[in-house]
Amino acid sequence: MELGGYYKSRLCLALLSGWLAPAAAQQAPGFPCQPVTCSTLLPATSVADPGTNDCAYRAGNLWWVDYVAGSLAWSARDKPARPVTVAVFDDGAWIDHEDLRNQLWTNEAEAHGKEGVDDDGNGYVDDVHGWDFVDNSPDVAPKGACRERVSHGTLMASLVAAERNNHVGIAAPGSDGARVMILRIVGCDADATRVDPARLIRALEYATHMGARILSFSAHWSVTTPELDAAFREIADRPDSPVAAIVVASVPNKGEPAAGYPAAYDFRRIVRAIPIGNDDEISPGTSPAPAGLNLGAPSACVIGAGRPPAQYRLEQGSSNSTAILAGLLAGIWSSPRYDKLSPDEFLAGVVEGRMSKTARHSKPGSRPPYLEGVPLADACLLATERRSASVCRQPEAHREARP
Repeated sequence: MELGGYYKSRLCLALLSGWLAPAAAQQAPGFPCQPVTCSTLLPATSVADPGTNDCAYRAGNLWWVDYVAGSLAWSARDKPARPVTVAVFDDGAWIDHEDLRNQLWTNEAEAHGKEGVDDDGNGYVDDVHGWDFVDNSPDVAPKGACRERVSHGTLMASLVAAERNNHVGIAAPGSDGARVMILRIVGCDADATRVDPARLIRALEYATHMGARILSFSAHWSVTTPELDAAFREIADRPDSPVAAIVVASVPNKGEPAAGYPAAYDFRRIVRAIPIGNDDEISPGTSPAPAGLNLGAPSACVIGAGRPPAQYRLEQGSSNSTAILAGLLAGIWSSPRYDKLSPDEFLAGVVEGRMSKTARHSKPGSRPPYLEGVPLADACLLATERRSASVCRQPEAHREARP
């Protein structure tokens, strides 16, 4: 099964030369702290949370955080006691990155156990922050050819849960409410670029057994198997499943005739990320997706974590939409008013009952099922008299509230 999304469509900075101010493009690794111009999106005229000190946010470069009202998930008074674990299925991640090292899911039994011993008896030795299912190793860092390339998994993990208020880099909608579990399911070497069904089934079983409540797939594949279908059905569809979790799935935007899996499943616990670019427009090449919980999330001109010495990168694509949506859902779910809800209760009462009924919609798309647009994912349901954001206060005029 060939992996789609990022591995076929990643655009490097050179291809974004028409969107980047030349001076900003030359300022890596420090460019997140300088205002960057990307089409009509950046820089923002203001930020929704003036107390946040992350340099890229203060510079106005995180348009996508304010666009989804992600800052509403940030509050010292309402800080979640139990962050939501988000499993990132990708090519691994550089977990020592400055914006990730404090945002990782941690298997406490292994972290405080004996090296080389399966302290929790789950069949995986020293699995402190996840597992490498390609090389069967607790080391979740990118390997092989991936070590010399941009780590897609690092970028995605940062868009889910980059640390807030650490004076560097970026913040993410899930900064306070999400912790990322790193699951390496693909590599960059020739024999590891395809999704292996048996490998993925093991990763799914691991993630749900170890408590992940959101599974983030910023990639897609076109061929499946009965065994893989059954594994996803158990997680994302069967009523009262003991391993129920929410699957956030990427919908590709490169003109593919179908959404690909897992977005192509019509299971009840799948939330699809529809990529949104300039001026609330659905990316014109977005593939058709099944009816269901389809929410628009930003895809263009997104800054995320890279590998040193270029600590941050600017990328675009439907992968970004997926990670941003996964982090946003985790940030909302972890709030005190929702953190005790089961996956089905959260989906029914919050995602379907409130988020999908927002007054904020994308512009109509050019092909079914997007002809009437899609609801835009946002955290405005967390707004109170004490805390709000301009995009929430002006739902019918949010274009004027952002660049």
